[in-house]
Formats: sequence, C-alpha cells, structure tokens
Amino acid sequence: MGDAEAFTREFLPLFRPVPPTRPGVCRICHSGPNNARDTGGPHATCASCKRTTQHLYGHTKEVVPISLTTTNEQLYDVLIREKDPRGAGGRRERADFLAATVSHFYQQHARCLQERAGGPFTLVATIPSNNLHAPAKPLHLMWKVVEKVGALGRLWQPLLLEADTTYAPVLADRRSHRNAFQIPRPDRVDKARVLLVDDLFVSGAHVQSAASALIETGAAAVVALVIARLINPASADPYSAGIWKQAREQLFCFDRCCICDRHDHSRRTSNR
Repeated sequence: MGDAEAFTREFLPLFRPVPPTRPGVCRICHSGPNNARDTGGPHATCASCKRTTQHLYGHTKEVVPISLTTTNEQLYDVLIREKDPRGAGGRRERADFLAATVSHFYQQHARCLQERAGGPFTLVATIPSNNLHAPAKPLHLMWKVVEKVGALGRLWQPLLLEADTTYAPVLADRRSHRNAFQIPRPDRVDKARVLLVDDLFVSGAHVQSAASALIETGAAAVVALVIARLINPASADPYSAGIWKQAREQLFCFDRCCICDRHDHSRRTSNR
C-alpha cells in the first residue's frame, strides 16, 4: 500500500472511536453489555459474545475494532452494501480504501496488537466467505485487502476453508460452531501467533468460529483485527446508546485505539 495515512485522511469522518474496556463496555467486542438484574452491574462480556463463545473449543478474547459503526453510516455501506466510499477527493475504490484503513491502523498499532498475542505475528488469516446465497465463493474480499498491506500480505496464508454449506445457516443465525471452518494444513498453524483480519464484527459468530478452529489446531494465540464493530444505539441495554453518543461526539484519530485507551483508562482510574 502507498501512503495509507494520506489516503485515509480524507475519510476520517467515516470512522468512530472505539471505547476501551471499562464498566459498561464488553471486554471482548467493545459494545455495551447487558445489565445484570441480580447485581445491578454490567457483565464482563455482552450477551452476544457470551452466546458465541460458550460452546467452542477455544475463542479469542482479543477483538480489536478500528471503528464503530451503525447501519446508517457510510462505513457500513462500504463494508456490507459494497459501495465505493466518497471522500474529499471523490469516489475511491472500495478495496483500496479498506487496505489503506488496515495499513494505517497497523502502522500505528502493530505493537498494541502484538502485545495481545504475546509476540510478533507469524501468520495472518482471513475468514472465507460463508454466504448462503453464494456458497461457491471461496474467498472473502479481505484476503485481497490484506495482500495490499505489505506488513501483513507477506504473512497471509489461506489457513481457513469453509467446512461445507451445513454451517452457513448456523453462522447466518449469529451462532458459532467449532466445525464451521477447516484447517487444510494444520502443520502451518501449530504454535503460530495469528492475526485474524475481518471486515465487520456483528455477533462474533464468524470470528469466534474461525478463532476456535485455529486454536483447536494448535495456534498459540489469535488476535482479531476488524475494521468495524456494528453497534445498535437502540438496544435495550443501558450502555450502547451512550457508547455511540460518545463516539459521535469525539474526533476519530488513527493515533489511538481501544488498547491504547485501555491502558490510559486503567492508569487514570488507578490514580484517582
């Protein structure tokens, strides 16, 4: 990728800052957890993450979204409706925009991500398409995106394959399954530190099913880097609306991430 910083500069209004882990913010996906009726306090994880991780062999506790989004945002249109983004310089190619986003973020926060993995990444993986309407489409656009990012493209391998169409309805129903993905070359995964790159985190079913397959095959660590975490401000939980309101009021900056802010929040809390 060329000058990712210059490319993304005109698109900063499309991004919304992701909050660090704190009371009222899910420690896995950074959305708002449900309120525990018995204690009056927040769960450590949201109901969605609890549902998509509880029946797996293993799962990643490290999901790092670059941005928050809702279904009404242009970023959602780019990711899901496959529209080319419009910035100050006019319309840009969707794949180039996504690659610049991942590249710029990784340039700034490679160390943050590596800390969560326990060391430098040895492999990069993307999640294959699991589309009920296009089951023959074997690879998701994200592998092309990662290929454009020099630091990640050289580590990318087609580690994951969709097992078969049996599990597509399961994932579409926002439920995870340990057998949803296969690892054709287990020897490549053994003891690897894997960066799992995806576009949109909704329920976590795809990400956690893929992470489970990698961990069960022998991966030492799996950290998920996702371009956006979908949030629903109209959710019944008492936190999501506030998270989204704060995200819209703050300026997005690639210099910060939910891990950097996590450290700063912990220091601020301990100093009170």
